[in-house]
Amino acid sequence: MHFETIIKENHQKSLLAILTYIIVFICVGILVDIVRIDARDFTEAFVDLISFKIFPTCTFFMCLVALIIIAYSMSNFDRIMLSGSNYKEINPSRVLNSKERKIYHLLEDLIQKSQLDFIPKLYIIDAPYMNAFASGWNANNSLIALTTSLIDRLQDDELQAVIAHELSHIRHGDIRLTMCVGILSNILLLVANYSVFFLLGRNRQQGANTARGILLILQFILPIFSLFLQTYLSRSREYMADSGAAFLMQDSNPMIRALQKISQDYNQNDYTQIDTNKTRQAAYIFSNEAFSTHPSIKNRIHALLGKKYV
Repeated sequence: MHFETIIKENHQKSLLAILTYIIVFICVGILVDIVRIDARDFTEAFVDLISFKIFPTCTFFMCLVALIIIAYSMSNFDRIMLSGSNYKEINPSRVLNSKERKIYHLLEDLIQKSQLDFIPKLYIIDAPYMNAFASGWNANNSLIALTTSLIDRLQDDELQAVIAHELSHIRHGDIRLTMCVGILSNILLLVANYSVFFLLGRNRQQGANTARGILLILQFILPIFSLFLQTYLSRSREYMADSGAAFLMQDSNPMIRALQKISQDYNQNDYTQIDTNKTRQAAYIFSNEAFSTHPSIKNRIHALLGKKYV
């Protein structure tokens, strides 16, 4: 299967998953509104709220809060992603050392080959582990960050493949997608957990009690649903970026070797307590946590080789 086809199919699956998540998000808000208005008939109240016959105040407030948090996160993404670390921006207008010139030239080469009309900011993070991430709301305000250990321990073509992987994240627009899902997930869980507590005992009507019962059940279902969806989106995102890197490099072998070396580094060392920035951890090219949302290295390599993965 061609890399362009893989990217297109995964992108369509991601959009479908996001649409599903938005529908669930709105439905939870409607349930809270049904409890709020103390509805006698559940179905009738649901229809009245989604048709705006009765204004869905709680649903509107949930969406407004989500938009505000997303807007804040996107406008401050660089500070959020780089906080708690010792980093340096690679600015070509300044004097660069040999290591800095090398990685910037690798990025420039990819930009020229792919004929892109943007160049993301490039950062080096002083860290003992091998990893990298990309962030940004769009291509024009994006960034790519590489750890010093990654730069020192990979061959030039492997390092360029990693940069191509992160550049692909930016090209595909999946960075903002996964950040939005993370924010929506947290708001969704908070609403489901606390709405039942705050509204407990205030209503007597059958429709409101039905909605409250559903919210109570969702307290146990939504965490599993959120984890499943975030895992699905993250894995789809990584497969897309791996395919994009191989496409830009016109060769899948450098990406395969880079993934193998990064994985081996984590298998030989314990880095679990070094990086406390959870947002950055979720964006890394590799994660070896027990419940990681990232696909396994074996499956990623199989996908790069065009083989079936499980």
